[in-house]
Amino acid sequence: MRSDPDVLTWLPSYFEVGLGYSRLNSGALLAAPSLAGLISMVSGTLLSDRLSAKGWPTRAVRIVFPALCAFIGGAVLFIVPIITAPLAAVISIGYGIGAVVLPLANAAVSQICPPAQTAGTLGVFLALMAMGGLVGPYVTGLIVDAASDPGLGYATAFRIMGIVSGVCAVLAIVLADPDRDKQLVRGKASA
Repeated sequence: MRSDPDVLTWLPSYFEVGLGYSRLNSGALLAAPSLAGLISMVSGTLLSDRLSAKGWPTRAVRIVFPALCAFIGGAVLFIVPIITAPLAAVISIGYGIGAVVLPLANAAVSQICPPAQTAGTLGVFLALMAMGGLVGPYVTGLIVDAASDPGLGYATAFRIMGIVSGVCAVLAIVLADPDRDKQLVRGKASA
């Protein structure tokens, strides 16, 4: 989900080793998911802000909308191993659509947190998100190394990322409510 360090770490290797692209083409193909993520973050944030200005509930624009994007992105990544269409485009959609979670999650955390604690809370939140940059490539490497063929390992990694994205999206939709959480957190902070 995201400006995912996994994309930068092992996606070029997947294009080269798993799909047979040249090293030069693999590097060029890496730009597509990054561009898709950038477009997703900017357009998703603009859409969220417009819907908020029109009176849409915070939960809908800060939780449900990005969670649905993460779910769709996860579903796309899950089916990557069976797709024969232009795979770089499909991977870009899978990674890109989920990237909308990043700015909208920050906005939700900022809304929930008491103003005096916002900077520190966002710092911890961003540090936790950055942990994916350490864990993701390592786990992906373990999966690829354990597979009988690197292509199968990458396919398994895509499937696992898709499942994790989908499960996390459903959990966010079920459990997260910025308005409720703001009252809980700020009520405790003022006590």
